[in-house]
Amino acid sequence: MSRWVKSPVYYVLIENEEGPVLFDTGCHPKAMTDRWDMGNRKRTPVALEESHFVVNALLGLGYRPDDIPWVVVSHLHEDHAGGLEFLKSRILVSDQEFTQTMRMYGLGRTSGGYIKDIEAWLAADLNWETMDEEEEELYPGIRVLNFGPGHAYGMMGLLVTLPGSGNYIVASDAVNTAMNYGPPMQYPGLAYDTRGFERTIDRIRKLENRYHAQVLFSHDIDQYETYRKAPLEWYE
Repeated sequence: MSRWVKSPVYYVLIENEEGPVLFDTGCHPKAMTDRWDMGNRKRTPVALEESHFVVNALLGLGYRPDDIPWVVVSHLHEDHAGGLEFLKSRILVSDQEFTQTMRMYGLGRTSGGYIKDIEAWLAADLNWETMDEEEEELYPGIRVLNFGPGHAYGMMGLLVTLPGSGNYIVASDAVNTAMNYGPPMQYPGLAYDTRGFERTIDRIRKLENRYHAQVLFSHDIDQYETYRKAPLEWYE
């Protein structure tokens, strides 16, 4: 049996002395009108207010789109990369995710999470940079984690160290919910590579223990409701 459940979609802004870093961009503002295909609108309908759109949220925090030097995108599904075309940033993405996504587009197989966004990205001539290393420090206290295939062709996350709050692993869809994380680990509804998903869970557990970090899941409504949310609250 299936039933409707609430599932959050969010992005994370990390302020750093070297400059702000944005992780993911959420959904396109016209997701439910003309950007997503009808099947996805019915399967995963999204409620997006104007203030939720990434550009408006950034403006509310005092940032224009060209004030963000880096966007790290966890993967290129439409609920995580829907705002990329509106930003002027350098966009860091898994090399495997970028290559396979564009390959599938070239072959005419743009079903699932890869819809009209790709055409908009090509038209906008975005500033892509790809990563195939397992880890890379972007700025002090911000480490990019390349998880490899799992939920998508290539998943990325962040290990963020905050001076007051400690360490956080921003896992995105590498771990959708606490139920997926376990133990025992449970597969999500959508996984390109189930063994890769398992390997990523194991890796995140080791990082969690090593850094005494809190793991932030992507679509866990219960955990999301405990988050401090901008612009009224933040982590220091």
